[in-house]
Amino acid sequence: MRRVVLVLAASAALGAACGGPQVPPHNGYKADVKKPWKKAKDIKLDDKGEAKADGSLSYGEYKRAHWYALDLPQTGALDLKLDITPPGDATNDDFDLAWEILDPGSRVISKSDLEESDAHELAKVKKLVDLVPGHYLIHVYLQGRMDTADFSIHVAYHPTAKTEVKSDFPAQVAFLPALSMVPIQDEAPKNYKPTPAAVVTHVIKKGHPDPVKPPPPPPVAGVTARILQVNVVSGGTQIVIGRGTESGANDKMHGKINGTSISFTVAGCSPRTCTAVVTATPDQIKASSGDVSMSN
Repeated sequence: MRRVVLVLAASAALGAACGGPQVPPHNGYKADVKKPWKKAKDIKLDDKGEAKADGSLSYGEYKRAHWYALDLPQTGALDLKLDITPPGDATNDDFDLAWEILDPGSRVISKSDLEESDAHELAKVKKLVDLVPGHYLIHVYLQGRMDTADFSIHVAYHPTAKTEVKSDFPAQVAFLPALSMVPIQDEAPKNYKPTPAAVVTHVIKKGHPDPVKPPPPPPVAGVTARILQVNVVSGGTQIVIGRGTESGANDKMHGKINGTSISFTVAGCSPRTCTAVVTATPDQIKASSGDVSMSN
């Protein structure tokens, strides 16, 4: 046992005498450090949306990593650059300073380490676009136990321009169509007498609680009216006619322009007018008397 101890002591003395590097046995973090991202150093953007942060790392001195926080006020893009000053030992060909960027949901959205294409580069650039507003984290860390490094982070924030939607009201509001002309005098014939309304009587007999159904209404008599307006439409010529009677015309009635062979089917009746499309020119219609007759 004593011989083993002497051998180990001799080996340690030999290593110290040769000046060999001592590999740190720890993980690079102090024992009392927990959740270091909670104490991230804020990076403040200036009026131009730019900022810079400097840092120094040493694995052996328990300074393996630095955390930085960056708040974006609105949607935009980030240009990030990491300038690295490597350790003075030129024999350390495996040195690489790594970093990663985390979004407000603590998800890594970009990183550079020994597994990426920009490994061993002394200037690492990231261009991140379409970033939502929120709290972002930048994590810079050493990957080797013997590593030390100085670095600078350069930040340029480019907010997305807000799109202003200008109203063009009332340019897109459709113009009202031409309203039908209302004649000053009633266009009904002088000798026309309106059909009296049918009187409906409900008779309830004892032992029969249900009332007797009223008789069906009498058929509508022929209606005469006058053409008020002529419009050229797809498929022919549209005429606007007065309803002519108190009960008036109704849709699907058949009509004819008096004194001509031009016939039509009534459609689109309103309280005062009806419309119809005929296969005749406006000149042919204007050459007529302007009176129409309609019936079921």
